[in-house]
Amino acid sequence: GGCTAAQLLGNPGFETGTAAPWTASSGVIDNSTGEAAHSGSWKAWLNGYGTTHTDTLSQSVTVPASCTTATLTFYLHIDTAETTTTTAYDKLTLTAGSTTLATYSNLNKNTGYAQKSVNLSSYAGQTVTLKFTGTEDSSLQTSFVIDDTAVNVS
Repeated sequence: GGCTAAQLLGNPGFETGTAAPWTASSGVIDNSTGEAAHSGSWKAWLNGYGTTHTDTLSQSVTVPASCTTATLTFYLHIDTAETTTTTAYDKLTLTAGSTTLATYSNLNKNTGYAQKSVNLSSYAGQTVTLKFTGTEDSSLQTSFVIDDTAVNVS
């Protein structure tokens, strides 16, 4: 009845060149040189249009009931043309079902990738849909670039 340590996400670095088993908006799974991947050639690139736009990326995972530790990690790069230091015009929201786990915005812009970590231990014994939703307002692009995802349980 013990937990077998495992990584639960399929296609975690998007290197198949297709979304599955992720569900993604058109154009999100990308290997262009406009934004670099964290590793390999492919990544998930949400938004970056400079117009009102919403992109999504999601995958369902089942966290074994016997596992006391479950952690989502991913690398995130945020590139923006916004110049404000006070207003979040463009946002990336991470949800598990109807629960918001984290929110990032143009205010979190960074020059490279930063690894993010989110505790999913409360979802032991449940199947949960992890979903990234990027929303962009009508002007000045913000790109949310995600790569090398994982849900590690132990």
